[in-house]
Amino acid sequence: MRLIFLIDCIARWGGTERILVDKMNHFAQMGHDVFLITINQGRHPYVFEMDKSIVKLDLNIQMHFIHKYHGFRKFVEFMFREYRLYKRLYKQIKKIAPDIITCTIPSDFYTILYLYSNLPVIIVESHMSTLDSFNYHIPNILKPLILFRDKKALRKANCIVSLTDGDAKEWRKYNDNVAVIPNVVHLNNSSLYSEHSKKKVIFVGRLAKQKGLNLLLDIWEIVHQRHNDWILDIYGEGDMEEWLKEQINNNNINIVLHKPTLDIHECYKNSSMLVLTSNYEPFGLVIPEAMSCGLPVVSFDCPYGPRDIITDGEDGYLVQPGDCETFTDKICYLIEHPEERKKMGKNAINSAQRYKPEKIMPIWIELYNFLTNEL
Repeated sequence: MRLIFLIDCIARWGGTERILVDKMNHFAQMGHDVFLITINQGRHPYVFEMDKSIVKLDLNIQMHFIHKYHGFRKFVEFMFREYRLYKRLYKQIKKIAPDIITCTIPSDFYTILYLYSNLPVIIVESHMSTLDSFNYHIPNILKPLILFRDKKALRKANCIVSLTDGDAKEWRKYNDNVAVIPNVVHLNNSSLYSEHSKKKVIFVGRLAKQKGLNLLLDIWEIVHQRHNDWILDIYGEGDMEEWLKEQINNNNINIVLHKPTLDIHECYKNSSMLVLTSNYEPFGLVIPEAMSCGLPVVSFDCPYGPRDIITDGEDGYLVQPGDCETFTDKICYLIEHPEERKKMGKNAINSAQRYKPEKIMPIWIELYNFLTNEL
């Protein structure tokens, strides 16, 4: 099959980008013709390694430049770049003649719908919560119109793929054809796991409001009062990075901030548990990653990802959203009971195996075959 994957760019250390690259690599290694079309990659390097057979094409729309302008000029710049997008994307799709096009946000799907009357199979692949998927960075005057446009257009997609059952229910408001396929996860493929000997707790994720960093600091302040010899390692970058640095500098509570790393599995193995304080999670990629390294996970039971991955009391703990007191108690319990920590860690290793490529990729192939045979 000839497959196009359309995304804004592969220039940041994000879960969506990594999952998409992993999937493209698998399809390429299976012998499919894979094309990556980016909208705003520009001169930025691709942050994840891709199979040499994958054809990489950038439309170089530079949509982010519209934020330099204001008022009517911003509107004009946006419309100009939208027109440029339509023109360049049409040229590439016509040349490639794909069997399937996969988009990662609804707006990209509308662009393709606008271009074609005789469409190939179109899949809208959700890597965000439904609400977040419509949070566009566009001129305010256009938002109501574009939201209406994209939600209406979604009804014409062949399939929307959601990561969890909870989010799938929301997507069915826009399209009846919704499949649930969990992420392929970069699991620990070595025979080495956390020994639970390091007095370290790890947090991995974008430094953004969604991740509940204010709650994380509140929780860790109390943990530090009870166990001041333990360290919280935070790996990530994002909009709240400067704020977080300031909080860490002003409060001496054993928090160390690190840049993202490709060798995150080694960081998990040098920790004793993972914590996740998100307000919402489309999936929670770091959860099975950490589990595969032998870590139990303490997470808020936020919509919708953690509850699909964690079995409460078996391989981690699910805490009611916003209940910082219970969250703190669960961390301290695992700190104070190393044998229970190790037992949960062993359970976590087994639990994570559900997300191996050999378990998830056949589901994708089955979906692709079904959708193409329908045409």
